[in-house]
Amino acid sequence: MKEIHCYSFELEIDSNIDLVFECLNKDEHVLKWNSQIIENIYDGSENDLEEGSTFITRQKIGKKVYELQGLYTKYNPPYQAKVETETKEGVSKTEYILEETSEGTKFIVNVYLVPSSWIYKVMTNMFKWSFKHVYDEQFNNFKEYVYQIEYERDK
Repeated sequence: MKEIHCYSFELEIDSNIDLVFECLNKDEHVLKWNSQIIENIYDGSENDLEEGSTFITRQKIGKKVYELQGLYTKYNPPYQAKVETETKEGVSKTEYILEETSEGTKFIVNVYLVPSSWIYKVMTNMFKWSFKHVYDEQFNNFKEYVYQIEYERDK
């Protein structure tokens, strides 16, 4: 089935690209700004991530805890990471793109779903507007967290 673009987010972060990527990809940071992720369990070490690396992510959405198998389909620090997870609804693809700018870092996120059935295709198209509420909050938290870490490191 064809993938559906469900969400996009873009902002400028007045910070160095390496710090932005570190806060986006290292669990010591991610667990502080992303309220949905409980833990990530890597096949190997988190420090050895590369394209093809797999992991299990435990996430709490609402009152339910989900355990999902993740796969890095792209991993090009500090410029890009793309992760896929498979659920009964289909394959979720989240892509992070970072670009150096004169002001700091341009941060772009795109989320896609390849529905597993026509029912999930219809449901995704009907409710993809709701992704914005959940993801905007997380990525605005991310931005504030990057600034907090930068401030603490500059002390």
